[in-house]
Order: sequence, then structure tokens, then C-alpha cells
Amino acid sequence: MGVAIWNERMMQRHRRPGVTYAQVTLRKDGAWRNSELFTDEGLRYQRRASGFGVPAALLWVLALIAYAAVR
Repeated sequence: MGVAIWNERMMQRHRRPGVTYAQVTLRKDGAWRNSELFTDEGLRYQRRASGFGVPAALLWVLALIAYAAVR
């Protein structure tokens, strides 16, 4: 999860000029693959963040289920 968060933070550093954090973060589509908001490098960090974040979230859910089952 830490790697996903780090890549997310790096992605935010590569917003296009004039684009704010709020404009990117508070969108319904999450600014996914939006080259109007991010540079090419920012979009690469976005893919990496997703590649680590989705499996990490699934592992957290499995850990919660396992904890509930053992308890």
C-alpha cells in the first residue's frame, strides 16, 4: 500500500500547469488517464499507483475477512 501511495504522490507532482490538487482529486472519474490534467510522466505514475493499489486493497479486504473468521 505504501508503494501505491508513494506513486500517487509522485503523480500529483506531474500535474499540468494551473491544475490544482482539488481539480484532480475531487473528480467523479478520478482523473484517470486524463492527459489534460497530467503529463506523460504523471500518467505513468498513475498506472503504477493503480497496479499496486488495487491488489493492496484486495489484500486488506482478505485480511479483514480472515481476522473476522478467526475472531
